[in-house]
Amino acid sequence: MNIMTGVSINSKPRADGRYQGYIVEDGKRSYVYGRTQDEVALKIKKYLKNGIPKKKKKSNSPTVREWAEKWLELYKIPNLKPKSIESIRYSLRKIYPRFGDTPLGELKTMDLQEFFLSITQTRARDLALTVMTEMLEKARKQGVIAANPCEGVEIKKHVKQKKDALTPEQTETLLEAVKGTTIEGIFTLLLTGGFRIGELLALTSDDVDFKNNTVSINKDVVFMGAKRIVQTTKTQAGVRTIPLPQSSIDLLKGRKGQLFDMTYNAVRNGFRRLSEKTGIEVSAHKLRHTYATRLEEAGVPPKVKQYLLGHSDVDMTQNVYTDTQTHYVNRFIPQITGAFDTET
Repeated sequence: MNIMTGVSINSKPRADGRYQGYIVEDGKRSYVYGRTQDEVALKIKKYLKNGIPKKKKKSNSPTVREWAEKWLELYKIPNLKPKSIESIRYSLRKIYPRFGDTPLGELKTMDLQEFFLSITQTRARDLALTVMTEMLEKARKQGVIAANPCEGVEIKKHVKQKKDALTPEQTETLLEAVKGTTIEGIFTLLLTGGFRIGELLALTSDDVDFKNNTVSINKDVVFMGAKRIVQTTKTQAGVRTIPLPQSSIDLLKGRKGQLFDMTYNAVRNGFRRLSEKTGIEVSAHKLRHTYATRLEEAGVPPKVKQYLLGHSDVDMTQNVYTDTQTHYVNRFIPQITGAFDTET
């Protein structure tokens, strides 16, 4: 099928099903492809009118997918725990469909802004933005790209809703309701020891000192699908020895090996049932929060609380994990009012 001199369209499709045509310009052929002959003819007419578009110069920079996998291999996998790597890969699975084949040098801030705004789950969006920003910053520092396009992205940071500690009355109700259940020991230990749930589920009978009523924290556990992985504590500050009341220690007597043979999901489901039964929201994190608040009310110094909770930063202990509840404030009313009492 010829449409004019110097222009040709094949009468039969290629092996891939597309039709091919070409334009001769300055003795050089420029090829055009389409699903039908008419589509090729329309493209050729457009090119004759407007000029043949210049071929896009192939970028020398790696694609987002290529760079991300190398970044993971060299900088993240050797330094992070499996659960953290899984979290990064979760974010990359959101990023790859949109930007996986895009060269780093062709990323545009506006495209990134639009993409991150399209992620409706706030936590997932924050994690994906953090991963993309850190990954591109490493590329910038190594001279792979001139600037980090994520620097211009403006996304309102999701503020994690603070979970209030349990009141003493709520605690008593829950302790009564949990008696005899499969999560009684876990509930009680979290409440009276302030453990992270992974630390508690990693405990073995070798970690318990019945003579001094203490438990040593020296490891953590995570679950990757059905696989149970024991690893080091979240930070070095997580290695510590926790004193426990006699009633809590008694719950551990007679147990051998792994103290609590449960998964995160099993604990979560147990707490869900307890919450439904009592009407009081309860979680492992809320019990840890309650532990910190009770220590504050008992007058335990901040640095001791920091040690017991395994925090690297005392500000985290005081400002995030400690509540000031009404019943505690009421204990100090005479001192508070007395400070301003001018009568002699």
